[in-house]
Amino acid sequence: MENNTQYNDLSDVFAGVESSSQGLSSAEAQARLIKFGPNQLPPSPPKPWWRRFLDQFRNPLIAILVLAAFLSWLLGYPVDSAVIWAVILINTILGFVQEYRAENAVAALQSLLDPHVSVLRDGRWETLPAARIVPGDLLAVQAGERISADLALVEAARELAMDESMLSGESLPVPKAAMPRQHRAAAGAAEETQRQSMIYAGTLVTTGSGLGIVLRTGATTTIGRIQTLMTSLPPVETPLLRRVNRLAGSLSVAVLVLAALALAVGLSHGQGLENTLLAAVSLAVAIIPEGLPAVISITLALGVQRMARRGAILRQLPAVETLGSVTVICTDKTGTLTENRMQVATALLAESTIHAPFTVSSPQDREALAKLATAAVLCNDAHLGEQGEGLGDPMEQALLHFAHHLGLISTAIRETHPRRDTLPFQHERKFMATTHDEGRVFLKGAPEVILDLCAWEWHPHGLEAIDRKTWRERIDVLAEDGMRTLALAYGRSPEGSWENPAQGGWTLLGTVAFLDPPRPGVREAIQRCLAAGIRMQMITGDHPRTAAAIARQLGFMAPGDPVVTHGQWTAAPPAERLHLAATTKVFARVNPEDKLQLVETLQQQGEIVAMTGDGVNDAPALRRADIGVAMGRSGSDVAREAAAMVLSDDHFAHIVDAVAEGRRVYANIRKTLQFMLVTSFAQGLVVLLAVLVDTEMPITPLQILWVNTLTASTMALVFAFMGRDPGLMQQAPRPPQEALIPPALWRRMATFTALTVTVVFLTFHYGLLDHTQIQARTLAVDTLMTMEAALLIALYGRPRQDRGDAAAGLALLLCLVSQYLFGALPGLQRLFTTSNPDRADLFILLGAGILSYGAARILWGTDPIAASAKEASQKADGKTP
Repeated sequence: MENNTQYNDLSDVFAGVESSSQGLSSAEAQARLIKFGPNQLPPSPPKPWWRRFLDQFRNPLIAILVLAAFLSWLLGYPVDSAVIWAVILINTILGFVQEYRAENAVAALQSLLDPHVSVLRDGRWETLPAARIVPGDLLAVQAGERISADLALVEAARELAMDESMLSGESLPVPKAAMPRQHRAAAGAAEETQRQSMIYAGTLVTTGSGLGIVLRTGATTTIGRIQTLMTSLPPVETPLLRRVNRLAGSLSVAVLVLAALALAVGLSHGQGLENTLLAAVSLAVAIIPEGLPAVISITLALGVQRMARRGAILRQLPAVETLGSVTVICTDKTGTLTENRMQVATALLAESTIHAPFTVSSPQDREALAKLATAAVLCNDAHLGEQGEGLGDPMEQALLHFAHHLGLISTAIRETHPRRDTLPFQHERKFMATTHDEGRVFLKGAPEVILDLCAWEWHPHGLEAIDRKTWRERIDVLAEDGMRTLALAYGRSPEGSWENPAQGGWTLLGTVAFLDPPRPGVREAIQRCLAAGIRMQMITGDHPRTAAAIARQLGFMAPGDPVVTHGQWTAAPPAERLHLAATTKVFARVNPEDKLQLVETLQQQGEIVAMTGDGVNDAPALRRADIGVAMGRSGSDVAREAAAMVLSDDHFAHIVDAVAEGRRVYANIRKTLQFMLVTSFAQGLVVLLAVLVDTEMPITPLQILWVNTLTASTMALVFAFMGRDPGLMQQAPRPPQEALIPPALWRRMATFTALTVTVVFLTFHYGLLDHTQIQARTLAVDTLMTMEAALLIALYGRPRQDRGDAAAGLALLLCLVSQYLFGALPGLQRLFTTSNPDRADLFILLGAGILSYGAARILWGTDPIAASAKEASQKADGKTP
């Protein structure tokens, strides 16, 4: 295909087809279809299922487990190897299924192209699939349709306007006009002229109609270029995966060092190569937490399920944790913070200013509002359906909703006062006028124009001379708040003379101000984010004044705070960009490249960035951010494809729920790590201590595998179901570079591990005094499991009245029963070389459990995560914990 040869200048396309009024011939259209290809966005090549499956093994923890499984098999421990392989397969299958179900083909972008269009071919109009149109085709453009390609306008009738919010973020319709003939043959028309004469694929016709020549199709359209920018970005590694990778690397080094130490010491003691290799492998198998990847995946999967029930769909497992790590939320305005629809927010009357919801007690105000709303209905081309859905200009739809809110039925008003004629709105005169029965005339337009046309202003007690200065001052106040305003006037005129309303003498009824209103619950959600230490930044293509007004209304921007525009951002040197990214709350009039650069600048400063959005223009930044959050209902398929999370009901407040869920998941993963690493290192160090002092191993390799399996399949899973710790959303975000296990927790874990190793080692040698070796080892395993159970209870903390409590109780019960069978069931006795426990040993186990629980409570406190956060805060303040 030669898609890169499509028209790049308007003069090319006009010169190519304007000489013919018949449109393209079928033969020429077919030739161009072969040359340029179908009008479709090219889908990304699907990843084969086997590659998705193999990608699961790229996790460094999985690599360690694979190595451990091979070593166990080579050294003659097929049971150990089989169990490790089972854990590996469970983890990889879980990740594979989740990714496979979440993958959405980029072909979903096709929904932005209309399936059929009206095309002039061979001198007659035909309805063809959008995929078959080619550069040079002449297309009909009608109100309500979504555009299928980038078009250059030949004709624009009845005030053609486009909703380009999907591309620019601008919430108001953009007026369009056909390119003047004198500019069509020019090598390069003025940029503003070209922009007004172009309509783009994926945008929506709000009003008017016209004819356009196809300029670009498929991947060369504006949407196609944004998609190319999006797909060229490499995927971002999530904070959790970065931390797990760092931990896995440290764990690998620790295992190698300790195994080498055991090998060296064993050889120096003359224990023989085979025995020392067995001890080294036993130590490695003991320290590596085989079940950790599966437990992390299960914890993340449960978090994904919780978010799905709240309307937030996660496309990758680690995304739920990433939300809990964010330090900055970069959010679009239109359709994300706001409803992407215009609403009458204020009405200026001669004697009062009334704000939504327009509840008034004064009869005079009610009468004035009714007159204003009646004029708004009659001088209006929009319509509302039975369910309140609108057709026409969004501002005119808002006027009808305004009238209906006051109890006025637009259809009844229009039937009572039928329209006789219309003077359409034109940008040159900036107002619209309609005439009705008995010579009634209504005008609607820009306040600065309508004020000059009015000689009077309406008061409940009668007409008074208009005070233009006061009206302008009142309107300027609304403009400063980012509102768009329209003035409405009326009068009577002899039949025929109304067509020149510029003659003046009309009566001003009032002015209405419009605002794209914030979504319900957004302000509260933003306040919760701010309380959680998360910065908010609005990044929008809308007008700076409008964006600032919304930001102030939502409470994350103070009066006087600056707004940075596209020109200021692009002109800023790199150092200044760092400052702007760190301090600015609102970026306005930006383009997709600006959003992408801002996200990258924040990431250079070490921020964990969440980007929310719904439009095509948001897609590159959604893809590049640490986590992209797209709107599922009003958002584009481009945005949903680029995002890691989709809000199915577009409720911004669910982002805060996702942050809370992410923090809960991270806290529980951290508790899981503490629990599993303490128990794993305790088992490994028991083996190492036996090698160092040249004595018998208190626990055999197969018994170590029993403990690991039982721990991973029961007790470690408790934290996956555990509820949120109180106050988690009042804490600041974790430092982006903080390790998964910070030094403060490593010290606690080391202390508790040393205690566990000492107690198990002493218990084993105490048992040898009056027990057989088998009985002593059984007692050592029982002691280890008892201390692990006590640690679980201490880390879990207080009951939370949720299913985590039931999970903890069930896990402890299963461990108790399993451990009893471990020593009492003949089949398990033969497999693991164990014996029935002695009743007198129960006092030893009880003492070990009490000691373990008390030590854990002292080391971690009532809330181990809060204790760690407090130490980090003290360290940041220069204090010694």
